[in-house]
Amino acid sequence: MRVLWGVITIICALLAAVGVVFVLAGLKDVLRALRSRRWPTVPGTVLAAEEVEHRLPVPGQTEPRVHYEARVQYEYSVGRVLVGTATLRVDPTARTNPDDAQATLRRYPPGQAVRVAYNPQDPTDAVLEPGAHAPSFVRLVVGLGLVAVGACIPLIARWFLARV
Repeated sequence: MRVLWGVITIICALLAAVGVVFVLAGLKDVLRALRSRRWPTVPGTVLAAEEVEHRLPVPGQTEPRVHYEARVQYEYSVGRVLVGTATLRVDPTARTNPDDAQATLRRYPPGQAVRVAYNPQDPTDAVLEPGAHAPSFVRLVVGLGLVAVGACIPLIARWFLARV
């Protein structure tokens, strides 16, 4: 019984440790996304917009999972420096639904004037859609889930052993 309890303890500690790493990375993502709302903005111009397919292999399946990304290239000037980039927002923009990518492309046709939010510490770090969006919270939520599972398994195991 002691060996089993030791294995459970090690597994829970590993889950919690990985969870803490995810929580820290997730907090960094969310804070950066929230800070981007306060970045200064400048006028910019959309140069090109295209849908990009990412085919990701899925273990145990022959068909890959397809993610669609709306890649919007734009340029803007900070001071006398002309900068070009393709970052739409702080969080990832690839989705499994191609309609999401198409909706984004319709919002940013080539030649359109846009407002570009840029990081004042690094003017090459810029986004068209500042702020936190749902994907900004993914790593944070996954990390909290792992920490919760790591903390709850010993409690469940104790409850179960008390009933046996």
